[in-house]
Amino acid sequence: MTIEHDFFGILGSDDTGEVYWSDSAELGDQDVQIDLSSPDEESVSAESLDIAAAMVNAIEELDSQARESLVADLSKEGSVTGAYITTELDEMDPEVLDDALIWDSGDKQIDFLRSIQLQRIGFHPHHSRSEEHFAVLEYSISPDDTDALLVVTIDVHGDPVLIAVEQ
Repeated sequence: MTIEHDFFGILGSDDTGEVYWSDSAELGDQDVQIDLSSPDEESVSAESLDIAAAMVNAIEELDSQARESLVADLSKEGSVTGAYITTELDEMDPEVLDDALIWDSGDKQIDFLRSIQLQRIGFHPHHSRSEEHFAVLEYSISPDDTDALLVVTIDVHGDPVLIAVEQ
């Protein structure tokens, strides 16, 4: 069985019923890897595919909302965002860090968040209820120099569910 969608095309063509799609999208002057996956076709609705397509088409807004959630996280006690920034500032080569930080307002944390690059967005259309991880946005300050990612997980409404660090 397969699913056909106006934006994603034909999905779910393998024998296991898994749904997968991959492409890239432009965000400013960089390419962002976009993928969509689900373990089975039955749990994917046309509505969730439409929402994912709308998010891909509004990638700038999606990125902006995710960055706003990172800024909001900075003010929380035990901030994951703050810990990620501190670790990267301490561990990265100063020259690499100077090249990666493209903003210089005097606020190192905000400059860092403005400078991180969106690397990938992974959509999970089978998670279409609130509080589930519908999309995962992965950020890096310098993808060639660090494996650490700052990850923002959002629900189907675009609201943040979780902020985490992945190595």
